[in-house]
Amino acid sequence: MHAQFRQVRCPGPRRSYNDGRSPLAGADELPLLSKRIIVTAPRQYSQKLCAKLINAGARPLVVPGVAITELQGAELEQMRSYLRVLLSEQQQRPSNDIGSSSQQQHQHQHQHLTHIAFTSKNGIFAFIDQLAAVAGGVEAACEWLRRSGLRLCALGADGEVLSGLGLEVHVAPPEASTLGLVRELERRGEAAGARVLCPVPLVTGGLVEPPVVPRFLKALQDAGAAPVRLDAYLTRLGCTPEECGAERAALQSGHVHAVVFSSTAEVTARDCQMHAQGLLQLMGGAEAFRGAVLQHGVTLAAHGPYTAAGAAAVLGLPVPVVSRNFSTFDGVVAALEAHFAGAAGAGR
Repeated sequence: MHAQFRQVRCPGPRRSYNDGRSPLAGADELPLLSKRIIVTAPRQYSQKLCAKLINAGARPLVVPGVAITELQGAELEQMRSYLRVLLSEQQQRPSNDIGSSSQQQHQHQHQHLTHIAFTSKNGIFAFIDQLAAVAGGVEAACEWLRRSGLRLCALGADGEVLSGLGLEVHVAPPEASTLGLVRELERRGEAAGARVLCPVPLVTGGLVEPPVVPRFLKALQDAGAAPVRLDAYLTRLGCTPEECGAERAALQSGHVHAVVFSSTAEVTARDCQMHAQGLLQLMGGAEAFRGAVLQHGVTLAAHGPYTAAGAAAVLGLPVPVVSRNFSTFDGVVAALEAHFAGAAGAGR
């Protein structure tokens, strides 16, 4: 009996997936193949970028410059105590006093909060979590916010977290930045006389708070508002130097090809400066890091120009590879691919 074989049709162009890259791509189509790339983002954000780098053939090394966690100990209790007082006092506040012109209501605005200005998703998560802890659950916390009369402010896509909880975003500036938020409050006539709660990170562990938060609070003051700073979550060193000894040795011995700085919102210059501060501590200090980068030609890359500027200011080195499209991490991966493809074409 003769075996019968099914006729196989020759395939057409190879299928590509959502990043435009074929799963059958070879070395000539993967400029990042086997490139070791340090990713400095914290745990919450590194997974998406690492997945895209792996799909592009790279071998990411995760060295989180910072860790973002909830407050601990006395700082956590201090936040919860503030929220307990807020829950009790804000119940006294008339819900229609925003925008009123009467002297009595104008004075009342200075005694009670009028706005909450969220400048990051972490600030939203931290605030809602701790408000829920003292209010009796997430739904109770959200219901209190709905009834409180407070106007909620958020930047860009961060507002989706609030709307996903059934909360209205009252102020979302066209320019998704802290200073853009201040300008939008001024444009709406809501800045003067407002009392604005600002949930921000408490920076510890040898990291220095970048100027973005103090500048935001001062801009609110200059606009006639009374900002109320609330340390809402913790930003600290991402790990210990001992825990990333292998990655540090790889950088010093020339086995790292690139370092990528990434952030997720316009307030990212602040975030990336702290990522860079943490990385310098973990990699043996500024001089050791700069020496390794210059000696071995390590490429520095960033997810957008604000992130690049923040990293460069801390590192004391230029960050030449910057994504043009920074709506997703595809942009910084494409920028790295273009850089290494160009280097290969030049014979380097």
